[in-house]
Amino acid sequence: MKPRVLIVDDSWSMRQTLRLLLSPDFECALAENGVSALDLARQQPPDIIVSDVSMAGMDGYELCRQVRAEPPLQKVPFLFISGHSPRPGVAEAADAYLVKPVQPTVLIARLHEMLQPRMLAAAQSQS
Repeated sequence: MKPRVLIVDDSWSMRQTLRLLLSPDFECALAENGVSALDLARQQPPDIIVSDVSMAGMDGYELCRQVRAEPPLQKVPFLFISGHSPRPGVAEAADAYLVKPVQPTVLIARLHEMLQPRMLAAAQSQS
């Protein structure tokens, strides 16, 4: 079974690009903003979240804070992808931060690296 990634970006084209890139290795769920992403994550917790930072309404930083505040979600790895450098003192809540444009191989390798401890723990709990 593929790990489930929640892709959050207010750009339709970016969501679709990431879905196409990641779908060979991941089951992809898409959200166009932080509010809908939080709702989706509550309904079906993802294995990892990939989020843009700059979005209307709830931005990526606030989404990350709210995910970390919910016990069922707080251990879900969180990766920011943004066209801007991280704001000092704010991005630390995320597990990783990549600046656009991101090389596809770098993104996929980073996601697998971030998921490795979670997948190992799940495999050990099943044995």
